[in-house]
Amino acid sequence: MSYNNQYGYDNSNPYQENPYQENHELNDYNDGGDDFVNFMNNIASINNDLDNYNQLVELIEFNQRKLLTEVNEDQELATRKQLDSLVAQASSLQQTLKSKIKDAQATAGNDSAKKAQAENSRQRFLKYIQDYRVIEANYREENKQQAARQYKIVRPDATDAEVDDAINDVGGQQIFSQAIMNASRRGEAKTALAEVQSRHKELQKLEKTMAELTQLFHDMEEIVAQQNVQVENIDTEIEGAQKDIEMGLGHTDKAVESARKARRKKCWCYSILALIIIIIIVVIVVPIATHFS
Repeated sequence: MSYNNQYGYDNSNPYQENPYQENHELNDYNDGGDDFVNFMNNIASINNDLDNYNQLVELIEFNQRKLLTEVNEDQELATRKQLDSLVAQASSLQQTLKSKIKDAQATAGNDSAKKAQAENSRQRFLKYIQDYRVIEANYREENKQQAARQYKIVRPDATDAEVDDAINDVGGQQIFSQAIMNASRRGEAKTALAEVQSRHKELQKLEKTMAELTQLFHDMEEIVAQQNVQVENIDTEIEGAQKDIEMGLGHTDKAVESARKARRKKCWCYSILALIIIIIIVVIVVPIATHFS
């Protein structure tokens, strides 16, 4: 989406009497504004990606809710496959947004208008990341609760610690294997085992996603600090260069003043020499002229 034609704005002026003058003025404006227009086009692209990212997060939440209540195995498999695809898309788009926003922050430099646009995009991204983290945390908790209920079917007298071990540790399968051997509860135990194993795998994926989101959140927070350090370094270099220039100008002024003094001394020397020559002429030539006359 181009920032120039986003609102269908036409730069032509039907009342302009001199088309050449109009084009010349527009070219002069564009020469100074192309950089800002290009920057805003990049911001528009970032904001479009942010909209898509937010939609992905909403779809992820929708499919998570659906998966928690799905009872049909085929539908559950299809929903889980769709959810995995959405998570992968969100992960890929996250890296794209991180790179684009970082570049926008760097390109903005000390331009207050550009910095405001880049910062607005960064803040939006941080909000969406945080929303995603909350969604994942809630889904993780609900998965644990469902797995706990399934475990209680096999071992109603299990303690909370034993339930946690069974959910978080594959070793919990041994308990289910023992229960399956009991013919009176075999079918029930098999169903519960499959459910807990499924929730365990889901929890592992959730932990990975949440770790990525946490790292991404910290990375996006550090971008501003990194940019500030770069700006400070640039300011320091500019300040040092300015001091060098000032010192150079000082030395130049001294050199100019010394040259002026040298020229004045030469002028005095030439004047004294001319005066001496005049005196010599007067002393020698005048008496001779008087004698012959």
